[in-house]
Amino acid sequence: MRSTAVLLLALTACAPEEANPPSLGDYDGKAPVPVGGGGGGGGNTSDAGGDAGTTVLAPASNAEGIYLSAGFVYYTSYATGANDGTVSSVSTLGGTVTNLTTLQNGPWAITVPANVAFFTTAPTAGTGGVSSVGVTGGGVTNVQQTVNGAVGMVTDGTNLYWTLDSSGVLVEMVALAGGMPKQILEIGGDIHPQGLTISGTDLYIPTTGTQAAVVHGATSGAGNLSPLDVQSPQTFADVAVSSTTVYATLDDIAPNGQIIAYPRGTGSPVTLVTGLNHPQRLALDGTNLYFTDPTGGNVWVIDLTTTTGPVIFASGLDGPLPIAVADAVYVGTQSVIVRLTKL
Repeated sequence: MRSTAVLLLALTACAPEEANPPSLGDYDGKAPVPVGGGGGGGGNTSDAGGDAGTTVLAPASNAEGIYLSAGFVYYTSYATGANDGTVSSVSTLGGTVTNLTTLQNGPWAITVPANVAFFTTAPTAGTGGVSSVGVTGGGVTNVQQTVNGAVGMVTDGTNLYWTLDSSGVLVEMVALAGGMPKQILEIGGDIHPQGLTISGTDLYIPTTGTQAAVVHGATSGAGNLSPLDVQSPQTFADVAVSSTTVYATLDDIAPNGQIIAYPRGTGSPVTLVTGLNHPQRLALDGTNLYFTDPTGGNVWVIDLTTTTGPVIFASGLDGPLPIAVADAVYVGTQSVIVRLTKL
């Protein structure tokens, strides 16, 4: 699948992750996570299984996006993908849930600069859009309409960026202060966006398709999008970025699911972990890299300062998917938003 050398101890056979955890390969890109948020009824606290202290903060319906801002967890409930989705918030300590807007068509990605929540809709089929709503709720404003493939959205505090899927991967942007959206980056071919991450002036997009790769571009639009490695048929589910390294989950069934580390600059990528079963979203907190495992119902953590394999951070969750980290680890599942105490 990839031409670079694999530096790891692979899992034997295809045993369940719980019985035989994945193995960790060589890694030397240790650096702190960039500053910023994560992504993406009453919050009665209760234990919900797991190995980390697990507290249920709020109900959800197929959570897809999660973002942390000013002591609140903002999240999208995709629901069935029809006009039954919601954009909601709850305190990081739990309490009353505020539905900022309801009856949305498949809300997905979310980011919250200042007092406005931006979210995307209908990213997996047909046309969708980019919209905004106040952090206390109210009327929804359309930022961009007829957007297909808006699975990723980020902000640098000045501008808003999102992905499109149209004969390849496109990136559009608009100033947070207002104005007309415009396209700034693209890469053509059988390649489709799966998310979007920002670090400084760098944008990174995990993709799928027969010409998939993690692709990179500048927020200035200079140079267009380019792959970090050889393009091939595969699916990258998510990306997390430190000052030296780009981490990506390669979404495949065990023993082929992987986490790959790409150097920011010169050097070859290495396979950091293998033997995974459909690894999905990533969150980086200093030297700890967390990833969700919806199939197994787990959240895993890798201590990047060691050569030991990943360990289960929380288990028994109902399809955990979006994840963000700050004072604790926050995860969206098929039915709830949970807070996981750091060990």
